Amino acid sequence: MSRPQVMPAAMLLMAVLSLSSYAAEQTPSAEALPEPLTLDYALSLIDELTPAMQQLQADVMAAEAGIAEAESQTGFNAHIEARAQWVDPAAVVSAQGNEDHRLGLVASKTLYDFGRSSATENSARHSLSARQLQYADARKQRRVRIMQAFFDVLLADLQFYRYNEEMAVVYIAKSRTKDRRELGQTSDLDLLEKEVEYQRVRHLRFQSESEQRRTRAKLAQVLNRPGKLPATLVMPELKYLKRKLAEVEQYQKVALENNTTVQALRLQVAAAEESVGRARSTNNPRLKAEAGAYSYSREFGTSDKWRAGVTLEVPLWTGGTTDANVARAQAGLYRNRAQLRATEINVEQAVLETWLELDSMRSKLQAMEAAADYRELFLDRS
Repeated sequence: MSRPQVMPAAMLLMAVLSLSSYAAEQTPSAEALPEPLTLDYALSLIDELTPAMQQLQADVMAAEAGIAEAESQTGFNAHIEARAQWVDPAAVVSAQGNEDHRLGLVASKTLYDFGRSSATENSARHSLSARQLQYADARKQRRVRIMQAFFDVLLADLQFYRYNEEMAVVYIAKSRTKDRRELGQTSDLDLLEKEVEYQRVRHLRFQSESEQRRTRAKLAQVLNRPGKLPATLVMPELKYLKRKLAEVEQYQKVALENNTTVQALRLQVAAAEESVGRARSTNNPRLKAEAGAYSYSREFGTSDKWRAGVTLEVPLWTGGTTDANVARAQAGLYRNRAQLRATEINVEQAVLETWLELDSMRSKLQAMEAAADYRELFLDRS
């Protein structure tokens, strides 16, 4: 049977005006949220660049620049050498002019550096992949925040409706007690008791109304629409509530395999391992090729028109710089490994807590459904 309406017209009007006041505060704009607001539309705004997402996007761009910088270490380089000088030549020099200028075009390329550049490039690529995964994780987290803020508004509305209706009920009880007091059928104590109960529920109603506003403001902020509070939200169809839960170990395994934060940290560990290899390769030899063409204002027998050659650089002593770089890189590696393990533990624990909470809420839902059936039958009997 349908539940009887106990809310007076004045109270119903008050509830409607309370919600419509949010819509009245909106400034007409192309960016305003639609009325009513659905969860699907709210989630469609997930790809809008919020300030936090813009910062992560800048990190991705910086990582891309790091790859270009790493690749440039073995790339082709060319530069112009220009020298302008005036001299007082010795008497035995055949070219007695005072101008001794030189202009040259020089090209060079590192042919092989025994693993230094490859380690740098691999580290940069792992860092880029980690940044991209962090951006993807932030996008997923924003989706969760949107859903949480959306349902917080719906819960605040339900709470308001509950206290608004309860306030109407206790108001009627207080009014009837007042009439009976005027007829001498009850005492002042009974009337005061009803007044206290009415004020208590009235306070809760005002609190729930404030919660409606707070949750709407938070939802507007999460949707990147600060100040544009939605008035009406559509309850989505929750068709997965009856889904049977699998064993928690299965969810933990899937979470560790697909959690983007864990994946990003694993790539950061790989990048740190490459950084250790790069630091150790500081003392490795370097083979370079160089060619140049020159033009002179004074020509001598040693003035080459062009030259080309190969140079092998073999570091002999770096004063402990290599050891310091290796120690710094290893410290970063240990820190990344520890952060990865801590995150894996937190993910497993979060999955367990969520799994237990869902199981508890399922039993609580069954208890509430039974209580609702009891109230319906009790109301029918009454």
